[in-house]
Amino acid sequence: MNLIPSTPALRTLALAGVAALAFTGCITSTDNSASASDNDGQAAYVTSEVDQMGQVYGQIGDGLAKSSAFGVTITGELVIDPFKYHDSCQCFVRHAVYTGMTGFERDRLDSVKLYDSAGAIMDKWRPAQIAKIVHSRNIKKSGNGKDADIRFDVVVEIKDDGGVKKGTWNGTMTGSYDGSPFKSGTITDVVRAWDSGHFGFPESGTIEIDRPVLHLLAEFLGDGKAKVTITNKVTGKIRILYLDANYKESANP
Repeated sequence: MNLIPSTPALRTLALAGVAALAFTGCITSTDNSASASDNDGQAAYVTSEVDQMGQVYGQIGDGLAKSSAFGVTITGELVIDPFKYHDSCQCFVRHAVYTGMTGFERDRLDSVKLYDSAGAIMDKWRPAQIAKIVHSRNIKKSGNGKDADIRFDVVVEIKDDGGVKKGTWNGTMTGSYDGSPFKSGTITDVVRAWDSGHFGFPESGTIEIDRPVLHLLAEFLGDGKAKVTITNKVTGKIRILYLDANYKESANP
């Protein structure tokens, strides 16, 4: 599902070193003897990326970040190249960097294909006609000692649910975080309300990442909450934390 155009300029953008959000991973542990190495912040980081992928589509229409009924913003993000349609991939491409915090860097390259209900590719922004979105994001992040080099590939099916449009997200993640590669990464049946080109915080579904030592499972509970279970496969230690829609962690739901 490689939608990133293969032009030299865009390959350079995809490989640019970039970025950063300061998710340090202050994880609440169910076992105080659990190793500090289990606490690397990836759960909050990946949740934030998947959530924020759903907040950029409105920019296709006007090239500018704007809010919806969900009141979403992506603070500090500088859009270098706004979404533009490319015939070569039949997709919209966007390049943005994070500029909101000294000492952190993040670079995002997005490629988005839009389909109508007949399965035809759309080359213009008509949100009422969108039935499916195919989105690839290449991201590089550095700072706080937690570097990331990750690719997300997702398919979003948009349907009416009792008069409310909702998108169901499914996809994969590949790459590495904090020097540790993914053995596998999946986004499964993540449901989000759709409004004015933006998706709300996930209501249900899971994100699962398997790394050589750690297994991470994020379960979306509704009401702007997610439960994250982190298992150290070597020691058997388990940590549980809860994230809110601002990616802040707590011990309780």
